[in-house]
Amino acid sequence: MSSFDFAIANQLAQGLASLLLAVLLWLFLRSRRQRYLLQLALSFSALTVSLIGGAVSLALSQHGDPLGLPRQLFSLVALTALPPHLIWLWLGIHGGIRLKSFRIRREPQRIIAGACAGLLLALLAGWLAARGLTGPAHGVRYAIPYLLGGATYIALSLVMFRARSQATEFQISPLVAVLSFGAYGLHLVYSAGLTTWMVVQETFLPHSQYVGLVGLLLLMTIALSSVIWLLETEQRRVSSARDQARAAERRLLYFRTHDPATGLPNRRQMQDLLGREILNLRDKPESQIGILALGLHRFKVVSEAMGWRQTEDLVRKLTRRIRDRQPQRFLLGRTGERDFLILMPDIRRRERAIAHATSILKHVRQPFKHNGHELVLKASGGLSFAPDDATTAADLIQYAERAQIQAAAGGDDLLLHRSRTDQPEPRDMLQVESELRRAHKRKQFKLFYQPLISIRQRCIIGFEALLRWEHPERGLLSPAYFLQDASALGVLDELEEQLFDSAVAQLADWHADLALSPVTVSINVSPQRFVQPDLPDRLSEICARHGVSPEFVNLEITENSAISDFEAGLETIGRLRERGIKVSLDDFGTGYSALAHLQRLKVDYVKLDRSFITGIEGDDRQLALTHAIVELIHSLDMQVVAEGVETREQLGYMIKCRVDFVQGFLLGKPLPAAAYRDMLEKRHITAF
Repeated sequence: MSSFDFAIANQLAQGLASLLLAVLLWLFLRSRRQRYLLQLALSFSALTVSLIGGAVSLALSQHGDPLGLPRQLFSLVALTALPPHLIWLWLGIHGGIRLKSFRIRREPQRIIAGACAGLLLALLAGWLAARGLTGPAHGVRYAIPYLLGGATYIALSLVMFRARSQATEFQISPLVAVLSFGAYGLHLVYSAGLTTWMVVQETFLPHSQYVGLVGLLLLMTIALSSVIWLLETEQRRVSSARDQARAAERRLLYFRTHDPATGLPNRRQMQDLLGREILNLRDKPESQIGILALGLHRFKVVSEAMGWRQTEDLVRKLTRRIRDRQPQRFLLGRTGERDFLILMPDIRRRERAIAHATSILKHVRQPFKHNGHELVLKASGGLSFAPDDATTAADLIQYAERAQIQAAAGGDDLLLHRSRTDQPEPRDMLQVESELRRAHKRKQFKLFYQPLISIRQRCIIGFEALLRWEHPERGLLSPAYFLQDASALGVLDELEEQLFDSAVAQLADWHADLALSPVTVSINVSPQRFVQPDLPDRLSEICARHGVSPEFVNLEITENSAISDFEAGLETIGRLRERGIKVSLDDFGTGYSALAHLQRLKVDYVKLDRSFITGIEGDDRQLALTHAIVELIHSLDMQVVAEGVETREQLGYMIKCRVDFVQGFLLGKPLPAAAYRDMLEKRHITAF
């Protein structure tokens, strides 16, 4: 075999080694869709084309017409593929080191520009060869690409070395990758100098044929270290995602049970703690439990005057003041902006509880210093006791809060819940049922629509359909006023059937208007309707009747309804998605399900509860929690919707947290469909 044949075979072998690495990268990409894997796969695919094209071009130059069209075409392909290989390689290595996408501005345009630069080199080399300038032609065809590739590989080895030096644990593959990338870069630089020397001196150095063999060995080392590096990277990513999920779940559990501003237990936690204390009463028949509901007066006026941040500081000072006054065994919780609960366990006499409550209320009324002025907060309280007043936590809290409201209305400092005579009389349910059915028959139930905004596109991509009752006497009523009664009386199924049909009909009208871009519609479904087996078929029938593709329909289910019968919920979600209907998990973060459930549910969208957004402007912990939850949901190939966005600051934080879609009063209130006709034509949202 001649030296030229050996060089051709060597370069062809390098191309096959590069092809093997490209195939492995494409296989990695199928199992784990990461942008840096795509960039690396494209990079080594381009290198394969460049090496094999160069080998064929070299073979044709030795065993065919050096100036022939086939040889020029393969040379053109080889040089055109080289710059995209280097650009994609740079992006992929950076993305792999950071375990996230690495982009540059106008990436496709830069790839095309690189390919055009390689094309110009090939054309220049062909033009020089056609005029008999063999030396310069070889320099353009080989020396310049070798030098460019060598500089890129050396720079990447330095980048990887810096990243490895900052790692907290030792790994062998990054070290091998650093050495192999650096050595391959030096090999390419040496090859550029060697080629230039032989062309200028018009001589052939015998060892030059073995330089390519070194390149082959180094390229195989790069392939091996890259595969090991990718495996270790995936292992680190999985481990990091697992740790983040556990930390996020712990933080989510904390924020579900605590007030974010003060760190006090919230209503849910207080109710749970009270329930446990009630169970302990069985062993203490002579003991009682007191619940003090404490409400601040004129809190809204104070909040508007001071601003949100200073008001929260004031609440924290008030919290410390109450804790200083109450006995250590008492437990303080915050159940609203202006509302607190104090759990008084093991009370022997009511007089002691009343004395403690009176002392706390008196202490609350002492002036606060604010900007050189004295600020007085007045409060009223309500007391209830277990087991005399009730034996359930929810009833005890309700009675204490009702007594507090009555105390505030009557100008009293403290009132006790003494009997059940102050409860409102139960409504005539037959009359309520008749009123609901009459409203349904007369089409008093209407759909209002709130826009769903894509952060990436900055335009409306869909609407959430919201049910309202246009009551002839009480005006426009939200579902909170009638949904529970409708469910208890068996009217809800008929209302939801009307909701489904009206929403899809409106969607069909939007799609029939050629001046509007296609939008989606989100429909809320009750837990009772969600468990009914005919739901997927019924929705498919409604879509078919109105001529609407099911892919534009999104069904919203609550977290609790999804896990109440988990296996049945999984089956229903699967059947809905088989028919093309999207599924959203609504109010995520308000139920009791663990984050582990989310992976099995396999919904399309997750809607963060508005509690993730409220107060995020002044709480770095809440911002970190929200960002971690969004990243976790994205890792499960689901998209995130943030609802309740009411200020530009909240919108900015949601963009920072990388949510996909937002909705809220800042971007559009629930209105009739006709109100959004002009906005749909313009599409662009001014809030951005």
